Amino acid sequence: MKISNILICAIVSILVASCTKKISATKSKEAIPQAEQVSLLKEQTEANNPYVVAAKNQLLQFIGSKNFDNYITKHGILNCESDNNQSSCVLSFYLNEYYKLNYNMELKKVIEEKQAQLNIELSKISATESNIKNYCQSSADFIAAIYTKDTAKINQYFQPKFKMSAQDILSLQTKISKDNYSQFLIEENPSILQEIKVDYVEKCLNNPKDNIINYFNIFR
Repeated sequence: MKISNILICAIVSILVASCTKKISATKSKEAIPQAEQVSLLKEQTEANNPYVVAAKNQLLQFIGSKNFDNYITKHGILNCESDNNQSSCVLSFYLNEYYKLNYNMELKKVIEEKQAQLNIELSKISATESNIKNYCQSSADFIAAIYTKDTAKINQYFQPKFKMSAQDILSLQTKISKDNYSQFLIEENPSILQEIKVDYVEKCLNNPKDNIINYFNIFR
């Protein structure tokens, strides 16, 4: 056998052996249950590393020991297995999850507090029958002014009366501008606007909270 052929055979043998070793290692790793992989990763990264231990314990207080391993597995701690610096990766993982949960809890607390304050404010609302009728009629006139694009009246009269910001006005105008059918009817027959107002007042008197524009801020 020629020397070149011998070298080729040797190289092929080395490559095959290398590939076989890698495949075997991959299969061996995949054969390990996730729970054991997580346990091994924790053990390796916590050894002589008080920062990782402290970060883990901090997160553990949030989640509880019962669901801790399931949580960290679900959120990707095993991605750190392939990291060149596993300890740093796990430390970063624990801290990120802790701050994320802490932020979500604080945000939920703020929302709940604001909702509680809003509920107290809303409970104080007591609109009289006279005011209901007045604002139902005014709401109908407000809608009509938007249909007819009466900007001066909207800005000078309706905006302060209904305690609305410029953004609120713009949102209402955008919503009404999508009612192409009513706009077409008004353009074809301007008198139809009066019928629209009458219908709006009737609907408003039956359900003032949903039809008086900015109801809760007006009567607060």
